[in-house]
Amino acid sequence: MNQQTPNLDGRYTMEPRNRFLSAVMSIVEYEIKRPGSTVTFLSQVDLSSIERVRAAAAQSGTRKPSYTAFVMKALALAVREHPYANRRLVRLPLLGPRVQRFTHIDAAVLIERELPDAPMVAFVDMIRDADGLGLDTLTSRLHDLAVSDASSNQQWASFSFIINRLPRFLARWVIRLPVLVPTLWVQYRGGAFVISSPAKYGVDMIAATWPWPLGVSFGLVKDRPLVQAGALVVRPTFTLTLNFDRRVMAGAQAGRFYKRIVELLEAAETTLTN
Repeated sequence: MNQQTPNLDGRYTMEPRNRFLSAVMSIVEYEIKRPGSTVTFLSQVDLSSIERVRAAAAQSGTRKPSYTAFVMKALALAVREHPYANRRLVRLPLLGPRVQRFTHIDAAVLIERELPDAPMVAFVDMIRDADGLGLDTLTSRLHDLAVSDASSNQQWASFSFIINRLPRFLARWVIRLPVLVPTLWVQYRGGAFVISSPAKYGVDMIAATWPWPLGVSFGLVKDRPLVQAGALVVRPTFTLTLNFDRRVMAGAQAGRFYKRIVELLEAAETTLTN
């Protein structure tokens, strides 16, 4: 029950204990890296090629590939070309820090949930072997994840069951296990990277740290001025952000990896449509 504070004329209330808040606090405070362990790159990406692909799809009467699908495909291909990016640091109990190298390219995606009194809730789901999927398939799977619920999404069903049914202390412990157990990480967190975007809410840019060694985000797509071949032009762009764990990858390697993602996106008609 909310507790009012009479001596302040009811100007605030204390919300009741919230299981999802407890779980999210546990994840954020335990899993997310300290800012000093990560580095962030940002760049404006020219989306002219992507927009031509989307326009051609609309003209043919098929579903336009989503921007997230383009980013996921480009990121997965860049990871395949740069295997050193497909790793994470894990602190194994009693064995100390080790590097976990992934053999597949699984894309983790953050899915928001609209829950009463729990605006902090999002959960992660995976698209396995994303490098081998086409834009149409990625778009369809992303849509299915966005509209899924506990009856159609086992990941969300398991996550909500743990939080709602287990004692709070046990729920917090269970949801942190993937960080410590490599097999559980692959099962419940995916691989080396996560993709997020607040673009549909009008956000231009996001810079954040994540439990994953690679976090890729992009902002709102709109026309912006660019300089190309010495001339000022207007092109559709978004800001692409890469946050990486510098304990796993140095700046030069991360720079080459990030540059390749941008190249793939800016040449989408030839690089991402096969």
